[in-house]
Amino acid sequence: MIFLGAVFICLGLFSLLAQSGNFLEHRRLQALKHHGVDGQAVYAFHEYVTNSHRVFLDICLPEGQPRARFHEYMQALPGPEGTVVPVVYDSRKPKRAKVGVRAELDYEYELGSVLLLGAGGLILIFAGVVLCLIDALV
Repeated sequence: MIFLGAVFICLGLFSLLAQSGNFLEHRRLQALKHHGVDGQAVYAFHEYVTNSHRVFLDICLPEGQPRARFHEYMQALPGPEGTVVPVVYDSRKPKRAKVGVRAELDYEYELGSVLLLGAGGLILIFAGVVLCLIDALV
């Protein structure tokens, strides 16, 4: 039973690791939805990556604040360099920004996978620990 418990624990840890990216994206979008400010960003340059572009944008911040640059993966370029695009950014952490407007942010998209894989992973870890404890006590 210890082997089965160890397998459950490993599967649970893998499940938690698999959903961690979606969890971080969900939290970032949720913070932008609640604390974000609509603004503008200037398209600086891009790098081609497999089947998409990593687009670097500079946020237009109020006077006196340091420049904030962020990147986002896009299928199509927003236009020629210097193009102004709408952006949502958090004034506390402007490098965590997203292209678009605040009203269109949807952070519920990742919630299903976070709940399914996260809760499933925690249940598997708990079941694995219980199986290991039962075997150790018997």
